[in-house]
Amino acid sequence: MDSKTAAATSIDIVTVMKVAGAFIALLIGSGFATGQEVMQFFSSYGLMGILGAIITLALFVYSTHSFIVLGMEKDIVKNEDVFKYYLGKWIGTGLSWYTMIFIVTVFAIMLSGAGATLNQSYGIPLYMGSGIMAVLTTGTILLGLNKLIDIVGILGPVIIILTIFIAIATIFKNPLGIIEGHTVVGSLEMYRASSNWWKSSILYVGINILGLASFIPSLGKLLKNKKEAAAVSILGPALFIKALILVALALLSDIVIVNQSAIPVLTLAKGVLPIFKTIFAAIIFLGIYTSATSLLWTVVARFSEEKTKKYTILTLTLGAVGFFGGNILPFAQLVNIIYPTVGYVGSVVLIGIIVKDVRGSFLIKI
Repeated sequence: MDSKTAAATSIDIVTVMKVAGAFIALLIGSGFATGQEVMQFFSSYGLMGILGAIITLALFVYSTHSFIVLGMEKDIVKNEDVFKYYLGKWIGTGLSWYTMIFIVTVFAIMLSGAGATLNQSYGIPLYMGSGIMAVLTTGTILLGLNKLIDIVGILGPVIIILTIFIAIATIFKNPLGIIEGHTVVGSLEMYRASSNWWKSSILYVGINILGLASFIPSLGKLLKNKKEAAAVSILGPALFIKALILVALALLSDIVIVNQSAIPVLTLAKGVLPIFKTIFAAIIFLGIYTSATSLLWTVVARFSEEKTKKYTILTLTLGAVGFFGGNILPFAQLVNIIYPTVGYVGSVVLIGIIVKDVRGSFLIKI
């Protein structure tokens, strides 16, 4: 086997782990890292929410692989071009602009989550916590994409591992709490993403797919063959959903208490060991940082080139918009209002991806 053939079939483990880590980092966000997303989209439906997570995993693997191959083989990486490829010129262009607005909105929610995290743990004013996050994210984006991948690709897996530790410790502390939580969760007054568990699982893919479509195709250019593409498409979603299920079960085991918390995962951490609340607050803050930075970069890169004056001005402007927008409503309320609504739009994109891929496969066969 010559060197070119070997390169075309071999897998660079370091690259695969780094790109999978970047995928995880994008999805962690303020909603997952704090536990609000997991609670509203999965734990609020009891054990049926775990079945929903399996549906979410399958859809994540499929859509991620499609995006990676699109960037790797067709060199389509820009947000608008990705949507045009799957949904046509007019719908694609409209979705491109909608996604840019959506991403800035989610960025604001993430800054709100950062403020709520530092406030609940350290008593830091909400506006100050979100301001610190705004400075960190804009500063990282000004460094460029390569530095961004290096940073978030490392932080993503680390945060997932630590989150899994807290979740497992919580479950072992009260394993019967999962059954008890499943029994009472239906009677609790709490934020839920939709009226039933399976719709919620699809909406969860929908709210994330707009960000994935804007970020993942560019990661495909870092991979050199289909084996690496397949490895990333499976590894990234699998690790993320594994962590999500554990967190969902942990939240369910103490659902009455965490339902009253703005940052549910911090409440879990405190239940394991009080000092963990202080430590884990910093970890959650880093989790928000990884996703907020990745998402905001997609908007800045959509309208400007790195290292230009326009790039710098746009980065700083959007950072300020996110800061002020994130301090309008409480974090949990922002998640419940914005995310499910966007999920329906994202579901249209998911359908477009499946239809495009199926039609493409059919045409190749004939």
